[in-house]
Amino acid sequence: MATGATVARAAELLAGFPSALREAGLAVDASRAATFLLAARIAPLRNLADLSRAGRVTLVGSHENFATYDAVFRAWFADDPLSDIVEASDEEKAPPASRRRDHDAIRDILEGEAAGKHASDDAALGRKAFGQTSEADRAALARLKRGLGLLPALEARKFVAFDRGSRIDVARTARAARSTAGETLRLFRKMRPDKPRRLLLLADVSGSMKAHSEATLRFAHLLTRSRPKVETFCFGTRLSRVTATLRHRLPDEALARLSGLVFDFDGGTRIGASLEEFLSVSRYAALVRGAVTLVFSDGLERGDPAAMIHAVSRLARLSQRLIWVTPLAADPGYRPLTRGMAGMLPVIDAVVDGSDLAALGRLLRALPAIETAPRGEAGRRFGAPTRSA
Repeated sequence: MATGATVARAAELLAGFPSALREAGLAVDASRAATFLLAARIAPLRNLADLSRAGRVTLVGSHENFATYDAVFRAWFADDPLSDIVEASDEEKAPPASRRRDHDAIRDILEGEAAGKHASDDAALGRKAFGQTSEADRAALARLKRGLGLLPALEARKFVAFDRGSRIDVARTARAARSTAGETLRLFRKMRPDKPRRLLLLADVSGSMKAHSEATLRFAHLLTRSRPKVETFCFGTRLSRVTATLRHRLPDEALARLSGLVFDFDGGTRIGASLEEFLSVSRYAALVRGAVTLVFSDGLERGDPAAMIHAVSRLARLSQRLIWVTPLAADPGYRPLTRGMAGMLPVIDAVVDGSDLAALGRLLRALPAIETAPRGEAGRRFGAPTRSA
């Protein structure tokens, strides 16, 4: 019979296995991890081979990755307590009527308290509780909404009819003249209208950003609801696309739904790995081209920052502008002196304050100047050697 310690260790193994696969280089996003845990909860698992097959189906996207998956599975579950819960198949053939089936025990592990208490150190697998919008926040969001006209735009490629357009629409004018015996009685005009430039928001929701992630996500909800071509992703120890959820009409409901979609709120930080995962998915990387990219993060990467520097350099090359929004910049004396920030400065176009909604309003007002300034302006501002993005 499984003891409490055994159940706790089994829960830790199951919850941490997707993270181990990501460490080995497999692209396992939050939805795949959630599907794996659901399969482990509802599937009739008779032994570890059944669990391995369930993981292959839910966590691996290509047969080319099976060898890596199998090696990680063997190493991860080598000294496992699951054998006390998932028994051999010959013992499963005729279970006593009074004994619960093995996958019921797995369900208890994944639904009980152990699933939250014994998650791996670099991930917080829990639901974040967002508060209701305060009066001060409502006022700040209203001011932000009035400043949305400052968001970047670009001219459309096609001309459209417009009475006060900058060009004469010769074809339309000539067609109208046919009905008046060739006499031109009116000049029709056309113009290329402005269209919103794509905005890409990459929001760090790790523990170091805990005090600021709610303001960032309320800002993202306002942009998503008010403007087209806005994409938002959250990252901490994994990557989650949250654009569709932020399109909900009510901000409090949108944030409540996020708490059930993003599993790593207030957890560890893996900025470089998360951004590299984003760029490795072609349909995500396509969203960067020509966009104004805003990264909301303090830039405090754990371990070697080389992966973060490389990923941010790629983001800068693909983006029209790359802006780093950090709450640390609220301090007038702030200087990005960490190895990670210092390495990224030459390709960042601006480092701005993102500590609260008022600061994000100032960011909106600064966007036109940032968009027309030379590339890599952050490096010049803080004295870092500049290089081409």
